[in-house]
Amino acid sequence: MASTEHREAGTVRRPSLGGEDVAALSRQAGEGPALFARRRAAADRYLAAADPDRVTHLWRFTDPANLLPESVAISAAAVPHAAPHAEGAAARVLMLAGLRPLIATGLKVLAAGLVVKPLVEAEEELRALAARERTPDADPEEGLFQALNGAAWNTGLYVGVPPGAILTDPVHVVIDAIGPAVLPRLVVDLGEGAQAVVVEEHTGGDAGSRVVASSELHAADGARLRHVLVQTWREGVCGHLTARTRADRNADALTVFASFGGERSKVELATDLAGEGARSEMIGVVMGAGRQRFDHHTRHRHLAGRTWSNIDFKAVADASSRSSYTGLIRIEQDARGSEAYQENRNLLLTGGSRADSIPELEILNQDVSCSHGATVAPVDPEQVFYLQSRGLDPDEALRLVVRGFLEKTFSSLPADLRERLEALVGARLAALQGRAS
Repeated sequence: MASTEHREAGTVRRPSLGGEDVAALSRQAGEGPALFARRRAAADRYLAAADPDRVTHLWRFTDPANLLPESVAISAAAVPHAAPHAEGAAARVLMLAGLRPLIATGLKVLAAGLVVKPLVEAEEELRALAARERTPDADPEEGLFQALNGAAWNTGLYVGVPPGAILTDPVHVVIDAIGPAVLPRLVVDLGEGAQAVVVEEHTGGDAGSRVVASSELHAADGARLRHVLVQTWREGVCGHLTARTRADRNADALTVFASFGGERSKVELATDLAGEGARSEMIGVVMGAGRQRFDHHTRHRHLAGRTWSNIDFKAVADASSRSSYTGLIRIEQDARGSEAYQENRNLLLTGGSRADSIPELEILNQDVSCSHGATVAPVDPEQVFYLQSRGLDPDEALRLVVRGFLEKTFSSLPADLRERLEALVGARLAALQGRAS
């Protein structure tokens, strides 16, 4: 496969992606002509895409060069993994770079029509999805990283929930970051009136691993989608995650995102409220330690009338870690009667930690209700004092304040995932010993 050379483009050294590279990726995936054509078109967009502009606020806090892999050469994960089992879930999936997803699905949900398959086997479903939404393959908001994933993805999954189907258990997708270049692609499609929870968990990896992930989620008329995006990479992993959701008429979309691991990460979350009466809520939490850097960007775009959106994003920064957040609410001219809210709260545990908050509003008609707010502050000493007066020592009081700060996000998670994330938070909080004294 292709070389490890980079193409110089401005200040960003991009991985090489020529015609032979694209063809080799396609052959390795075993995809048909339609998916190969999509891959080639994405490669053209990647080569033509401008570098992320460090002058703009969306890239002010993150150098894209730190997130790009050196090469998109095929490198299948060599570490053995146990096959997933479907117990306690509608389906469990393990995705590894260079390999087809390992899928375990319960018989009950298969009978209900749930479809979970490698993306290379979903050409017909992807064609039907594009025709239903009358959307081109290229997103007008697509950037360098999204185009790279579209051209060079090396593991892909399709999840389809038929109209009217209600999944009581989650579809749990685990994406291991092991390997120098991990480019997973996930497509989720809920039919009319369907209900599902999809947990997308990015984990593992090694120092030097680079992840460029893209997820597309579609909620048809009246569907109810819950998408949980969790990042718990090991130390030294860097990456860029994108999740884009479309909510049609009277659809209800909830995105819960949690970032804990890795060295540097940028997460872009966008929801288009495309049908009248659509609703979207994003609830997120970041907890940084050491010298970790987190950069999150959310976007709610109201395209139709009487739509509703809300964002509640919380970040806890310890040691010399840094969290940066940019949130855009855009209400189009035809989206009359819409409501949109946005709140970003940041809790700084040390003088060396930092948080940046940039809320943005673009309102193109006056018949709306819209507000935003942001706070960056240290722990309130009065709260700690109050808890001490109730018999807690200073460290216990500080840990309880932080847990209370994060509680709303945890309450939105499936029970098993909540337990795992609370354990991660507990380990972080244990390191606060002596901080409050």
